[in-house]
Parts: sequence; C-alpha cells; structure tokens
Amino acid sequence: MTKLRFNTMLLAGALLPATFLITGCQTAETRTVDASGPQALNTGGINSQDWANAADQLVGSLLSSGALDKSPTQPAILAVDRIINNTQLNIDTDLLIKKIRVALTQTGKVVVTNTMGLGERAVVASEAAELDEMTTGKKAKIIAPNYTLYGKLIQQTDRLNGVTQNTYSFQMSLVAVKTGFTVWEDERQIAKQTKKSAVGW
Repeated sequence: MTKLRFNTMLLAGALLPATFLITGCQTAETRTVDASGPQALNTGGINSQDWANAADQLVGSLLSSGALDKSPTQPAILAVDRIINNTQLNIDTDLLIKKIRVALTQTGKVVVTNTMGLGERAVVASEAAELDEMTTGKKAKIIAPNYTLYGKLIQQTDRLNGVTQNTYSFQMSLVAVKTGFTVWEDERQIAKQTKKSAVGW
C-alpha cells in the first residue's frame, strides 16, 4: 500500500465520524401556515385548502338560494348525512361535512340534529308521516328534521400530452323530509393538473 493511498484512507476515516455528527444534528423546521392561504401545499389530490374553499362556496350558495328561509320552523332543523366518496382517493369526508355544519350553524338559520342521519333513504312520504307521528302523537320521542343534507364526491381523470388532470366534483343536495323534494342542490369543481417532467412546467 502506497503512502498516498494510506493517507487518503486515514483522512476518510477521520472525516466519517464528523459527517455522522453533522447529519445527526440536523433538525426539521416547522411553521404554522393558514390552511386556506397561499402557503398551503398544493397537491394533485384534494387538500385542506380545497376543502375550505368548497365548503365556503357551497354554504354561500345554499344561503343565497333562500331555501332555508322557507322552512316550516325557524331555525330550520337539519339532519346531515354522510358524503359518498366516488373518487379514487382515500378522503376523510368528515372534514367537508364538519366545515359545512359549522358554517351553517353559525348563521343562526340552522340547528343540526344529531339523533339521526336521514339521507336519501328516509325522505319517502311514508317515513315522513311516521316521523311526524313520532313528534306530534303518542310516539313522540324525537324532533323530526325539516331537511336532510347529503352529498357525493366524483372524480374524472383526463390525460393529454403528458399532463394529467383530475377534476373533483363536490355535489350537495338539500331535501325536504316530508315531501322528498330536492329544494336546493349545487356543486363545485376543482381541477388539479400534474405533469411529470425533470425541469417542471
């Protein structure tokens, strides 16, 4: 073994512990950002910023429609059903529901019943009559809601020239329990584009 090679190995051996020491002392920087602000991470899926924007827009649409102002009771009694996820993503749909619940109750026009989640299944006339009997007759146990709110998430994927676009549709509907009529519905779409490239867009 030559002297030069021996010195090189000796130097590498001396630097190795120092390298471990430097990398071991590195710390992760954490900061607090506005979940609905420009610093929030933008991904190919749905993030917290998208949830917040969709919730605000849907609540605004529902309130401006005047549907809740026609409720037989004031404030309107609302049962909130689950949101059906028909996307390819594993989404905690409770996030969107919670944002909508909070926004609606803060207006003072709505009280949310937690004794039942009705959904589309429970808005037929026969069941509405049963609910009415439970609130006015001998079977009175609960206060029947005036409306039920339910929704769906739908995803459409398109690809062109190396660009993938995922369009997520948030669909919400408000149904009058006694009649089964849809008195309000709306949707908001969010399109996310991603492109696989070594140099970016």
